[in-house]
Amino acid sequence: MKISFKVVERKTLYVGLACILLVASIALVLFKGFNLGIDFESGLSLSVRVDDASIEDVRSAVSSIEGVRVQNVGASDDGRYQIRVKVPEGKDQRDVESMVNGLLGDAFSSYSILESSFIGAKFSSSLVTGSIKAVAIALALILVYVWVRFRVAYAIGSIIALIHDVVLLLGFISLVGFEISSTTIAAILTIIGYSLNNTIVIFDRVRESIKGDSSQELSAVVDYGVNSSLSRTTFSSVTTLLAVLPLAILASGDVRSFAISMIFGVVVGTYSSNFVATNILYLLGRIPALDILKAQEEEDLSDSAMAERILDDDAKVMKFKAEKPAKASGRKREQSDDNDPKILV
Repeated sequence: MKISFKVVERKTLYVGLACILLVASIALVLFKGFNLGIDFESGLSLSVRVDDASIEDVRSAVSSIEGVRVQNVGASDDGRYQIRVKVPEGKDQRDVESMVNGLLGDAFSSYSILESSFIGAKFSSSLVTGSIKAVAIALALILVYVWVRFRVAYAIGSIIALIHDVVLLLGFISLVGFEISSTTIAAILTIIGYSLNNTIVIFDRVRESIKGDSSQELSAVVDYGVNSSLSRTTFSSVTTLLAVLPLAILASGDVRSFAISMIFGVVVGTYSSNFVATNILYLLGRIPALDILKAQEEEDLSDSAMAERILDDDAKVMKFKAEKPAKASGRKREQSDDNDPKILV
């Protein structure tokens, strides 16, 4: 077996790097927080066009509104901005729209409101809860699927890798200030599916290698699983990146955020599939209760015993079929001798 990439030998480096990135991502989420979109934060969102004004001018014009946020929409010189405002207690959508209109009218001679949308607190809360449930259910179903298809050590390794991907993606979104919206949840679920696909391909190679020879060292088996599928996972990742890259460069708004999140998620998912999930599998596989080499050997012995039993049953059936015509022929001859007429002389 030719190994060109020592995955297990450098497990401290690969897993250590993953842990550092995990801690950094968690710190970003806790201390910097998220830029919640209108979907997840109740309030009013206005899309406006202001001629001959910068984003700083627009922010200055509406700065008297508590908690207001202003962002560019499209190119910076298009003059399109999105203004998000929380609706204070005792006021409704019309009151806030009138307030924003008054401030923009006082600051600019020419402006227009292109779009207005309002999200209530109840709908916003249910959307946050539903999104968290969707990600949790996806991870739970993946755990069960990998457990059934492989074994518990494989399932735990794949789930840890997926949690690694999700946390790093959330940390990246917090760092760059992308808006958390329904599109973000779609990106997270897409990355979960993409990363899991790569992990299962590698785990399949590991299992095939153990079936071929369960007397190998576990480290050699894991290294083989990664190296034998490395070209496939690399080309798959590059193809996905080439498909998403134009959107990240040319698109704007939520589509651009989705594309950039996908690019980051594909890179992180490829790393975790090859270097995190496999090393977790190696560490778990050394635990006696989760020993994948021993489990595969017992499974092979069970399959061998079953095969021997089937062959033995087939031999008995063939012997029975061979003996049955002979017995029937003997009985027929005996009956014929008994019925022969006696010849009297």
